[in-house]
Amino acid sequence: MSAGSVVLTYPGWLWLLPVLMGIALLWRVFAELDEDTGLSSGAPSYRHRFLHPLVRLIPRTSTSRGGRLVSQLLLWLVLSCLVLALSQPVRIGKQLPDPPRERDIVFIVDTSLSMVLRDYILNGSRVERISLLKNLLSEFVHNLKGERISIIVFGETANTLVPLTPDQQLLTSMINRISAGMVGRYNALGDAIALAVREAGNAQQRKRILVLFTDAGQHTGNIEPLASAQLAAEADLPLYTVAIGATTAEAEEQRQHSGLLYQTVDMTLLNALADTTKGNSYHAGDSNALAQTIADITRHEENIAAQTVRYIREPLYIWPLALGLLLFSLLQLVRVLRSIRL
Repeated sequence: MSAGSVVLTYPGWLWLLPVLMGIALLWRVFAELDEDTGLSSGAPSYRHRFLHPLVRLIPRTSTSRGGRLVSQLLLWLVLSCLVLALSQPVRIGKQLPDPPRERDIVFIVDTSLSMVLRDYILNGSRVERISLLKNLLSEFVHNLKGERISIIVFGETANTLVPLTPDQQLLTSMINRISAGMVGRYNALGDAIALAVREAGNAQQRKRILVLFTDAGQHTGNIEPLASAQLAAEADLPLYTVAIGATTAEAEEQRQHSGLLYQTVDMTLLNALADTTKGNSYHAGDSNALAQTIADITRHEENIAAQTVRYIREPLYIWPLALGLLLFSLLQLVRVLRSIRL
């Protein structure tokens, strides 16, 4: 299929034309057989014609063979035009842009106190974990194309910072308000995942994913993380876990001199959470790896419908329909003129 080509939306209607021609042919054959053999059978026939005594005075009308052929040709052209209109021809135009990516993405952001560690380097400067994550989330929101985003922050408690929305301005504004320790020093990881499952809802027609960013090695809260992951699996929600924390020697030195009581991230737990929900687990060892991780997750969960190529389709059925009506009017005019002449 290419731009400028003409295709039929319902080509099956074209079979109607040979069917009508076959019916007309059979009708004519049986009519001729009836004229030739209808009165020659052995059974008595009661078919009689009663004519008026003065019928001979009525001038005989004669229809030329050519006139009948013209009428039949016009009739079949009319039927052909109507059948073609039923098949709905269309002209293929320019390619339409891809449809919106109907996805719901819930970002679960760890805001525990350890997110203030400055173990990432961005543009030659050392930055806090939470600052780098905020920059990447803002950039992702800026490139939205139909997705709805929700942001859940968790520390000692889990809270919905932004419900599902496609509003880029609102999302950017709320991301800028995220800060380490805004909901407590520790992390209620299980509570946050359970809240994310509820936030994603039951919009089955949309692609739904959960993305967890955390640097925690020990969880608090009322719900076990694996129990929350099981809830996500039952809701058919893949959970992608991203371990925050640079792995360079300079980053390790920064952590040792930070003055924080800090435990490294529990990769075993994060891997188990991802496996339970059929997601993937990542470790963002540096700023580039973190950016690549977000891009990989969104690409992996791409909406299949967005890959379907669509074109502008210009309906053309009006032309064979109008031609059929014109030919039908011409056929009626020929019959009227012939009757007047006779």
